[in-house]
Amino acid sequence: MRRLSLLVVATVGVVGIAAVVATAQRSRIVAFRVVASNLDNPRKIFVGARGTIYVAEAGSGGDDKCWTDGGAKTCIGLSGSITSIAAGHETRVVTGLPSAASTDGRDAEGAAATIVRGDRYDVLLGDGRVSAAGRKQLGRDGAIAGDLVSTAPGTVSPHVLANFGAFEASHDPDHGDGPGAAAGDPSLDSNPYAMTAYRGGFAVVDAAGNDLLWLSAAGAVSVLAVFPIQIEHVSAGVVGKKPEALKVQSVPTTVAVGPDGALYVGELTGFPFEVGTARIWRVDPGHKLRLYASGFTNISDIAFEGPNLLVLEIAADGLRDARSPGALIRVAPDGKRSVILSKGLVSPTGLAVGNGSIYISNDGIYPGSGPGPHGEVISIPA
Repeated sequence: MRRLSLLVVATVGVVGIAAVVATAQRSRIVAFRVVASNLDNPRKIFVGARGTIYVAEAGSGGDDKCWTDGGAKTCIGLSGSITSIAAGHETRVVTGLPSAASTDGRDAEGAAATIVRGDRYDVLLGDGRVSAAGRKQLGRDGAIAGDLVSTAPGTVSPHVLANFGAFEASHDPDHGDGPGAAAGDPSLDSNPYAMTAYRGGFAVVDAAGNDLLWLSAAGAVSVLAVFPIQIEHVSAGVVGKKPEALKVQSVPTTVAVGPDGALYVGELTGFPFEVGTARIWRVDPGHKLRLYASGFTNISDIAFEGPNLLVLEIAADGLRDARSPGALIRVAPDGKRSVILSKGLVSPTGLAVGNGSIYISNDGIYPGSGPGPHGEVISIPA
């Protein structure tokens, strides 16, 4: 995997619900409200201390440097941003962040998540490319792609807190179980995709590295967990003329702190994106990694709503189905599941709870202008 976009994320290859596999029951139809529109590839959502909503926009690319990957042309620029949503108004409060996207502005890699404290914006920047030395080859505008940075409105040069590509190149925590391993090419890959404040620093999932990292307040990066591959048996026609047994990556895309203080991590899973194969892991540093729940499909985000766990699926019928809607599933402490929203969810990418509402980044792989869907944030009552 040389480019880890959300839809082609891996082309090769509370306590008390442990390892539950259940069928979610449909609940009543819930109407949603659009609270922000015309967003460029909106991703994770953060609810600020005063109830202001912040959404990371991965941007729509640019024209600093272009390359062709898998037949598609990708260009990088500084169109990424952080948008605030308050009192019915949306404002791009941080701009000029690196963004790589197709020429139509879709499937961007860029600002993936933010944590806002006062005038400080900590921003996690996605990047699906890393060299053996951990040095990015993305031109001037991509110099900090893949890093966690700290910035503020009006800041020209964000301060780099961590370079996760360099850490991956130096440590390779999954030891060759990366996307090329099944094809005999255990290449290095890094794409930090989600984070949460944790123990004075940050817990960060690296989707391409298949791991959960911790950045301490002192700036040291360490490994909290490495998520195992699965062996999936797929029918003839999926990858070849015969049935195949495939090594499938975890591809963690989300992390949240649970009511019990542990970290919970959800998987997108790698190709072939089979229905029901995504898992949620419980990580308690110093203790054995534990499977918390399973039976989900292509998880893009999770969040806790009191004791309940909310799980957002980017494609409830699997990413191989281009028409698949997303789904928002509520998991009760006893393991009972209900789908609380599906109709109208198109490639949802971010989820947050606050102000008595559940917020979702919808049309999350689309730019804010041009033909087709445009990125937006919607809400439903919590």
